[in-house]
Amino acid sequence: MKKTMVCAFKVGIVAVFALVLGVSVASALNLSGSDVQADSVVVLKAQGVTCGSCAGKIEKALKEKPGVASVEVDVNNGGVAVAYDAKVIKPEILAETVTALGYESSIAQNFSAEEYRTVTGSGVASQSPAKSGGCGCCNKNRN
Repeated sequence: MKKTMVCAFKVGIVAVFALVLGVSVASALNLSGSDVQADSVVVLKAQGVTCGSCAGKIEKALKEKPGVASVEVDVNNGGVAVAYDAKVIKPEILAETVTALGYESSIAQNFSAEEYRTVTGSGVASQSPAKSGGCGCCNKNRN
């Protein structure tokens, strides 16, 4: 019984990340102008993401990886959703990239494009892009 409750809780947390980050990442799955055809979405949990500057560093590093179509970072919850081509890059590499920046990261859930669309639905508003700047947390010894 306890194990079932823990599993349901984890699925609920992942669904919240997916819903918050969903629309912009889901739209990236259909990018006609991009040379990357995303067939999967990984939701990462990153610790220590406290401001727009943190989010910007993560987005920049992940977007530089081959096979990444789009990245959305939710500063409030530490969620990172990455639409990617599974034939080009693995989700473990994406998590390792975030960890290497100084933000402990793990894979919360990996979805196919269709599973992600089903979880996020079509009427959910996306998170506003994070603003750069301010809190000084990024002056730590990070790349």
